[in-house]
Amino acid sequence: MMFHRELSMMYEAGNRTIVELIIRLSEDRPGILAAISDVLAENGVNILNVSFNRLQKMIHVVADFTNSVSSISDVEGMLRKLSFIYDVMEKVLNNDIYVLATLSIPTFNNNYVLAVDHDILERQMGEQVLSMVRAMGRKDGELMLGMYSTFKPNELYVAQLRGLGRVQVQIMDGSVLVRVCRENLTDNFSRVILSYLEGFAEPFNGRVQDQGLEESCLRIKLMIEGGKQ
Repeated sequence: MMFHRELSMMYEAGNRTIVELIIRLSEDRPGILAAISDVLAENGVNILNVSFNRLQKMIHVVADFTNSVSSISDVEGMLRKLSFIYDVMEKVLNNDIYVLATLSIPTFNNNYVLAVDHDILERQMGEQVLSMVRAMGRKDGELMLGMYSTFKPNELYVAQLRGLGRVQVQIMDGSVLVRVCRENLTDNFSRVILSYLEGFAEPFNGRVQDQGLEESCLRIKLMIEGGKQ
């Protein structure tokens, strides 16, 4: 997948302690980021992303506290002791996938996108919706074909970034076996997933075979011309 800015702002947070910190400054001076980084590093906290709004004197940090040797509140207290900081706010993120709040307008592959709730999509289900999703998959497949000139099974994880569910990919006997899982997966939303993958496979003259639902996962078999790539 092409490394666009929106991908660098997205994190897999499952089974990890990902914390958002909003740090407000009393003054802006050289060495501030280094001092904050030192406090976090000394406590075993891994910084995932930092953005600095100098007009508002505010630093936004997304950090991984999974292996921290100190509690979140203790680290917050250490940051507050720095002379140039007058306020720190923290929030533990519960999402499996987290997109930075500083990404004000969602984009995907350098295009603006609209985030639609799954339940709204299901209520509007029809051939027009499925055709739209199929076109979205086709566009992603064409992007991959343009980048690699061949099919790359691991690029199917883009379906997860599209919000279709958690994606698992397995290569077997020249075919690609895909499982797309989400809580309370319905037959209706399975049609959405299948339509996306049908579109994705089209640029590669691929065929998609629905292998049914299993434990809230849709199983799909992709057969690409020329076998495994």
